[in-house]
Amino acid sequence: MNRKDDPTKMAQMHQWLNEACDALGIAHVEYESVEGELLNLIAHVAHGPSRPGAPMTAFLVGLATGRGANPNATIKTLDELALGYEQD
Repeated sequence: MNRKDDPTKMAQMHQWLNEACDALGIAHVEYESVEGELLNLIAHVAHGPSRPGAPMTAFLVGLATGRGANPNATIKTLDELALGYEQD
């Protein structure tokens, strides 16, 4: 998916995430390295399996990563699952 997000909204997102990282003691680079892939995953979930499931999917990526999983591999696994998801 080729993202063309509004630069103003992306700047607001970065400002929020930087403040959230500071509040949680997380290095900014930890989210910046997977930003594009994670945003694509969330878009795929929101426009596929479940719109309300999109933020929970981001939480699951964070939970798995916090438990030692590779974030890129986790995102890839869930993205493939979302893209192949068939609703009844």
